[in-house]
Amino acid sequence: MPRRLEARARDFEVAFAGVGVTREQLLTVAAEPVADAVLAPALVALAAYQAGGAGAVLDMSIDHANTREQFGVPIGRFQRVQDHIVRILNAADGARWATYEAAWCIDSGRPEAGARAHLAAAIASESYIEATNGGHEVHAGIGSDPKMGLVLYTQAARSLYQCLGSPEWHRLRMLDALGWAA
Repeated sequence: MPRRLEARARDFEVAFAGVGVTREQLLTVAAEPVADAVLAPALVALAAYQAGGAGAVLDMSIDHANTREQFGVPIGRFQRVQDHIVRILNAADGARWATYEAAWCIDSGRPEAGARAHLAAAIASESYIEATNGGHEVHAGIGSDPKMGLVLYTQAARSLYQCLGSPEWHRLRMLDALGWAA
């Protein structure tokens, strides 16, 4: 009989004794403007990747809705399926346009470039997950088949959700960059 593995909280705990961290070393503290100048291009690149993934899920879902038939017609003719596709479209477009704007601000040297990069990162992270969730609604059970490809986008969306910071952290950094108190 195979041994059952059980994860315990202490198995994943790392404890540091006698380690001090100054306020300036914390990632959640509003950093110098130089930090945003370095971080902003990376955030926009990540947001572009996520927006591209959301766009790919949209394309897959439209293709599936046009080719899969039920009751003698493509499932894309059903209003509920169209609702899901519109949801994916809105998510993909939101991520794409926020990323375009952030890239434009960085490229043109605008002072709000850091704030826009944080906004794009927050929107793209949430939009990618929203798009994959909608994709699973359109594909239904077959969307869980690893051969379909949707599973890979879903895994990427969840893995990248908090990459370079959670959406909540990016929103707080955006407010800091704009000079607004959170």
